[in-house]
Amino acid sequence: MPTSLRSGRDGVLPWRVVAALWVTLAIASGLYFSFPIFYVALLAEFGWSRGATAAAFSISSVVQGVLSPVVGMLVDRFGPRRVMLGGACLLGGACVLSGQIGSLWALYLVTGVLAAAGVCAVSWIPSGALIARWFTERRGSMMGLAFSGMGVGLLVIGPLAQWLIAGYGWRVAYLVLGLGTLIVLVPLISLGVREPTVAAPPLRGDLSAPDAERASAGWNVGDAVRTRAFWALFFAYLCTPLAVFSVVTHQVAFAVDHGFPALFVAGIFGLTGLLSTVGRIVFGFVADWIGRATSATISYGCTAVGTLCLLSLDVWPQAAGLYAYAIFFGLGFGARGPIITAMASQLFPGRRFGAIYGALSVGNGIGGGIAPWFGGVVHDVTGSYRTAFLIAVSFCVVGSACFWLARPRRRNA
Repeated sequence: MPTSLRSGRDGVLPWRVVAALWVTLAIASGLYFSFPIFYVALLAEFGWSRGATAAAFSISSVVQGVLSPVVGMLVDRFGPRRVMLGGACLLGGACVLSGQIGSLWALYLVTGVLAAAGVCAVSWIPSGALIARWFTERRGSMMGLAFSGMGVGLLVIGPLAQWLIAGYGWRVAYLVLGLGTLIVLVPLISLGVREPTVAAPPLRGDLSAPDAERASAGWNVGDAVRTRAFWALFFAYLCTPLAVFSVVTHQVAFAVDHGFPALFVAGIFGLTGLLSTVGRIVFGFVADWIGRATSATISYGCTAVGTLCLLSLDVWPQAAGLYAYAIFFGLGFGARGPIITAMASQLFPGRRFGAIYGALSVGNGIGGGIAPWFGGVVHDVTGSYRTAFLIAVSFCVVGSACFWLARPRRRNA
């Protein structure tokens, strides 16, 4: 019987853990993806180039990629709760410090390094490892449910940040968000994050005999990196931010350039987050129903259509294009993360899954490091985001192919 269906205390506790992770991911993701809101304010105050300013978001992705294997190993050794507590303190403190920056190097250090390290330690790596320990048969659904909090974070924190910036300035906005993070996350993680007394068993029914035997023994990083599935997932994680982050980072600036008010655009950003919540849940359940590669492909299709809707502002600068962008891009935004996590936990189960998942996340860091900076540089050179956004669409196709290559080998009859 899967861990998710235990009776008694353990029948309730997994859902409490999922709820705690949901709130934690909402706050961490909301802060992380609020950078496009602050990006416009920073450009207005300091007059830095778009490429140089967006490089802070690129640095944060690279830092997360570099630290992901370390965070995974720490999760395996010390448990998710301790790692998440440290990450929450670091993220909240870095957010407070962000309100004091006055130079590019300070932006890179505080936002690009310290805040990124906090996000890495408090969010998807320990959350994915913890859900993998609690759930087996409904793992994709539970991943989607917990990770849907990330969309709510965008819905709430993005518009909240813009409201604070408009009323009190970006420095006060950073201070308020940082203190709020510390006040909410530290007690929540302390009380709500728990590990099962017995980890969920690996799901072996659709694995080939050699993989099923390995699942019983437990995988380590060395074993995983020698498989095709690991590298297929690695490149899926690489392609996902290449398909998304150049658009996410510059969406607010792009819309403001076309004459839309910043507060209205922040509301569109929030709508994207709301629909992202729906998409993560729906695609999580769909992944358990029709297959994870198929679900990922559909989500990539939504992302591509949404990006093209945003690009339509170049020829038809109407609010309808922004709403269409929010619907399609929002439904696909973030849907691949829970699917990758569920696939990886099925392919490489065991107590060292945190380290394996951290190694996979290096791909996400590389792609995320390139995309925001590239989008800014393209605009600085050409005066337009068109080329960057079209390249992002092409990575939707490549990323989809990677998911199909990562599918588990079927057990031979």
